[in-house]
Amino acid sequence: MVSQALEQNITQLLWRISNYWDRDFDAARMSLQQQEVEDIATLLIEQLSANLKGAVLANNLLIIRNRATIQRPWIIVRILPGAKTHIIARFVNRQDAEDRLRALRRYVPNAIFEIVFDLVES
Repeated sequence: MVSQALEQNITQLLWRISNYWDRDFDAARMSLQQQEVEDIATLLIEQLSANLKGAVLANNLLIIRNRATIQRPWIIVRILPGAKTHIIARFVNRQDAEDRLRALRRYVPNAIFEIVFDLVES
C-alpha cells in the first residue's frame, strides 16, 4: 500500500516534469504527452534506484528523524544554574520565537531565556 505522502510526491514529480523548463528542456515547447511524462518519471525513479548509496540513505534517514529540528530551527532555551539549558519551544521563524520570548519574560520575570538558532549538522 502506497502512503498518501508518497502519492502526493509522485503527483508533484509528474507536474514538475510536465511544467519544467530550463535551457536544455522546455516541456511546453516539446508538447509532452501524459505517457511521456510518466515514462520520464519512471526512468528517473529507476536511475535513482540503480544509484542508491548508503551515505545518501543514511543522510535522508537523519533528515527524517530530525525533521522537527530542521523545520523549526529557532529555539527558546531557559538558562539554568551551572550553565545548563532547557529547551522551552521550537519555532519556524525568529519572529514567532521573539513573540513567545516577550510573553515568557513577562510571566516568568526572574528566569533567563535566550533565543538560539539550532544548526543541524549533516
